[in-house]
Amino acid sequence: MKILGIIAEYNPFHMGHAWQIEASKKESQCDGVMVLMSGNLTQRGDFALLNKWERARLALSSGVDLVCELPFGYACQSAEAFAYGGIKIFNATGVVDVLSFGSEFGHIQPLTSLAEILVHEPAEFKSFLKEALSSGVSFPRARELAIRSYLGHEAGDLLKTPNNILALEYLKALHKTQSDIRSMTVKRQGADYHSLLPSSFLSASGIRKILFDALANPESASAILKMLDHKLPYLSEDLILPFKKNFNPNGDDLFLNALRLLILSHDVKHLKNTPYVSEGLEHKIRDTLKVATTLDECVNGIISKRIPKTRVRRILCNRLLELDKELLKLFLTESFVPYLRVLGFNEKGKTILRAIKARGQLPILTSLKKSRFSLTPTQRKMLYYDCRATDFHNQFYEINYCYHRDYIQGPIQF
Repeated sequence: MKILGIIAEYNPFHMGHAWQIEASKKESQCDGVMVLMSGNLTQRGDFALLNKWERARLALSSGVDLVCELPFGYACQSAEAFAYGGIKIFNATGVVDVLSFGSEFGHIQPLTSLAEILVHEPAEFKSFLKEALSSGVSFPRARELAIRSYLGHEAGDLLKTPNNILALEYLKALHKTQSDIRSMTVKRQGADYHSLLPSSFLSASGIRKILFDALANPESASAILKMLDHKLPYLSEDLILPFKKNFNPNGDDLFLNALRLLILSHDVKHLKNTPYVSEGLEHKIRDTLKVATTLDECVNGIISKRIPKTRVRRILCNRLLELDKELLKLFLTESFVPYLRVLGFNEKGKTILRAIKARGQLPILTSLKKSRFSLTPTQRKMLYYDCRATDFHNQFYEINYCYHRDYIQGPIQF
């Protein structure tokens, strides 16, 4: 069996995701689809709309054969760590033949060439990068300006959009790990990544806005939710019902209160040890938490020209889960091999799992009560954060409380 690998968030799964799977299978001639999906926290530092098992179920109903979790130690980090962690896991399975990812550009070769430059960083490029950083802009903007100076405006444009940027990180990770996995990209369809505008291919942000608008306007909820009819690769009720049944609209307030309790009750040096905190940012975060009345107000009070909203959100999530810089660095070392946490599968997915068991180089986790004992100390530390993310998602954003669900919930069998 030829296996297609995808790293995703599916927050939630939408038509664009289904199109990517079908287009990629057709082009690559793969007949099995394995996905590494973010758990309960996303790369942008948001808690997911639905928990990871509900999102795995939607993916399995829409063309995916095996869904495994991208650990929090990679999933709620920078694009570089997100991509590198996913590629490390795919490499260790020993079964993934082709990696597919979406991009605004849609052509693999120019992206591959640019990724190699970003990995090797020629001296002239590094000089342009240093000059751009000295002007006070953020690192992503400085890198874009440096590439414009080094290769021209067309190459610089590849670094302006979120899917292109993540695509480059996947390609960098494949290059750094000397992976045998072949890469391919499909052009992103429909609405832009953050677009809230109506489209036949609604973005994840657009879908979430419809659901939240319905929640905020119960008298017109039915009409609002009809906007999802025929816009999803599954029945709209398959998304609406679990959202209505279990989403807690007060989650952001609970999140903010937990942050206050954790951060304001500790010395500021604890915050300084959080990934992505630098330049005295720990003081600004602490001071903002003292006065902010909403989570959005807190985030907006911390952002600046050099520090974008996504970085702030990731800082807050890493601090909440108490992941520090040294441990994240350990997770990203070349020698560390993670585990494979299985969230769901169908019959073809079972076949993929058997192949991984025979050829892979990492432990497969289906029941944490049993399989956690097969982990190394560092793997157990990584798993701890996955479970902590699940517990916080449940406590903040779900109505029905379930203590340590990771230890009682088995994989979804579709």
